Amino acid sequence: MPPRPFITALLAVVILLAASHTASAADCGEKLISVKVYEQISLYALIGGFGALFAGILIDSKNYKKGLFALSALPFLAWGYANFFVDYDKLEKIEYNYKLQAEATLANIAEAQDRYKSEQDTYIKDLKELRSHLYGSHGLDECVAIFKLEAEWDHWSAGARHVNGASIIYWDSEMGSSLKRS
Repeated sequence: MPPRPFITALLAVVILLAASHTASAADCGEKLISVKVYEQISLYALIGGFGALFAGILIDSKNYKKGLFALSALPFLAWGYANFFVDYDKLEKIEYNYKLQAEATLANIAEAQDRYKSEQDTYIKDLKELRSHLYGSHGLDECVAIFKLEAEWDHWSAGARHVNGASIIYWDSEMGSSLKRS
């Protein structure tokens, strides 16, 4: 039997790791699998299931028939999971909220870019420099990753995505106003 202090220390480490994992996961929300992935799973599972089923019908060997019929059950189970157990409405609502967070961050960048343009007659090209000008607005959301920030003298564009989301949101100042997204 292991010594009692060893078990207590091991249990404390496990609890601390679990608590730190849930705290970091709660900050930015849950990781999403795109609805498109589930749609692809559903499509290819049906193709594979019916393919194995028809192959089992056409083959004359009794052992191969049994194997193919049993094998066709796996894709149909995957299809059933993708269609009956996945909550598509919940996934779409979460993805919509993630897009809103990315848009809000890009709106803050647009505000900072406009402020800097009115003061310096140019846009900021460096994201690190832009962060210092975001203190007047709500700043950058730590859960939103900025993928692209391009600036020239007369316009700027940026792309952002929530770290757990699937969609990238692009903003461009040439769309009439720098506060409109493209």
